[in-house]
Amino acid sequence: MFRFSKKGPLEYLEALALTDCNFLTHAFCTRKGGVSRGRFENLNVSVKEGDAEENVRANLRIIADAFGITVEQFVIVSQVHGEEILTVDRPPADLASSVRLEFDAIVTDQPGVAICVKTADCVPIFFADRKRKVVGVAHAGWRGTALSVAGKTTQALISRFNCRAGDIIAAIGPAIGPCCYKVDEPVVNAMKGQRGSESFFSKGAKPGEWMLDLAGANRMQIMGCGIPEMNTHVARSCTSCRRDMFFSHRGEGGNTGRQLNFIMLNR
Repeated sequence: MFRFSKKGPLEYLEALALTDCNFLTHAFCTRKGGVSRGRFENLNVSVKEGDAEENVRANLRIIADAFGITVEQFVIVSQVHGEEILTVDRPPADLASSVRLEFDAIVTDQPGVAICVKTADCVPIFFADRKRKVVGVAHAGWRGTALSVAGKTTQALISRFNCRAGDIIAAIGPAIGPCCYKVDEPVVNAMKGQRGSESFFSKGAKPGEWMLDLAGANRMQIMGCGIPEMNTHVARSCTSCRRDMFFSHRGEGGNTGRQLNFIMLNR
C-alpha cells in the first residue's frame, strides 16, 4: 500500500492509492537526502529546533527540485496542535504576506499549490477527492486527535468543496506507533468521548501508562465521517523505531528535526 521511492538524493514514502491519481503529486519525505548535520541529519525542514536557516532553505530547494516545482509553491503553516483549517484559494505568494498562519490542516482546489505539514512522530494525513480534484492535509498529535482535526478536515472537504465522502482517499503517513507511544491518564481522558477509543489504547507496562495507536485513532475519525474503510490507507512505519529513516521527537528525546509531507494538484 506504501513504498519507498527515490528522486535524486531524496528518499520518500508514497501511498500507492495516491500514486494512481495522475492529477496530483505527493510525498511523505524521510530524513534522507538533505544538507543538515548533527542531530538534524539531514533533510530537516524546520528552523524552530535550532538548525541553520540556510540549511533549511537548501533542504526545501532539494525537495522542490526533485519534484520539478519551486519552493514558493509550498504552503507551510505554523502548526499549533489545534483544529483550525486553512482553505487555500489564492497563490501561495499572497498568503505569505498575510497574517501569521497558525493552522493544523489545509485544503485546496488550486493546482500548483503544494500544501504541507511537518512531522516528527505526529500523524501526517493526505486527502484526495478523485472526482472533484480537491486535496487536503492534516497534522495530528494527541491534542489534534482529541480535537478531531482529521474528522474536521474531512468535513471541510465536504462542506467547502461539495466532496462526497465515498470519493475521498485518505493516506495516513509515518508516525509514532503503538509500540513506542506511551501516554498517561490525561491523554486517555482527553479522548474518552471519541468513537472506538477503547480500540486504540492498550495498557502499558506500568500502572497509569497506556500505549496509543495514534494512526488508528485518526483512521477511526476519518471513517466516522463516511470515508470507506477501503479508501483509508495507513503506513505502518513507526518513526521512533525507524530513526534511521525518520525524525522522531519521542525517540530522540525532543532533540531532532522535522520532515516535510506535501500533496499538490498538478497544473
